[in-house]
Amino acid sequence: MEKWNVLVITAHPDDEVSCGGTLAKLAEQGHSVTIAIATNGNRGTQDTSVKPEQLAQTREREMEEAARILGVNRVIQLGFDDGTLSEQPDLKERIFRLIRNEKPDVVITLDAWKKWEFHPDHRALGLAAAEAAYLADSYGYYPKHLEEGIQPWKPREVYLLWSDEPNYTVDVTDTWEAKLQAADSHVSQGSGGKTFKENYLRHVQSASKDGELRKTESFRKIYGSSYLI
Repeated sequence: MEKWNVLVITAHPDDEVSCGGTLAKLAEQGHSVTIAIATNGNRGTQDTSVKPEQLAQTREREMEEAARILGVNRVIQLGFDDGTLSEQPDLKERIFRLIRNEKPDVVITLDAWKKWEFHPDHRALGLAAAEAAYLADSYGYYPKHLEEGIQPWKPREVYLLWSDEPNYTVDVTDTWEAKLQAADSHVSQGSGGKTFKENYLRHVQSASKDGELRKTESFRKIYGSSYLI
């Protein structure tokens, strides 16, 4: 079986939970999985007693624990402040550099075209990552990379997470418990008297047309490659 290099590019620590079953499945199959987190999540709380720098440290630890549970090989922290991705002039360059350095066969990222997506980080990250995945094989984009010895690269497949128009579904029954354990790692993200896992499950169930909780994860698969998870 061919082994893939999988790069997940998300905006915040905890975004990976939505594809956590897929990541655990890929890891179990022996593929190399890396998660790149664009922000440190330092504004992700309603608790006024928690300072941003303290929250960033907490969320980094939570993310590392979630990655361990899912079998992820490595977590890369880009370190931007929460809520600022749309204001970062070097975001796109950083992601081009990331893709060229990591040389992923598969990129999983957020769908920037999702309707009613209110979070600016999700929109900005998804757009930058999709553009980079499409154009990182053209050396004319950020040619200084080539001067540094960083070669152009194009992933063979891109999966968009949280898409309104999914065309690919992964059965994650066998890795569902790992996904939920990873969700439980994000202790700081509980709200309304519920844990992050409880709120996530409620959201998934309410988003289902018939109210059923299915152990699946859906994506928009872009290139129609032979990669089938």
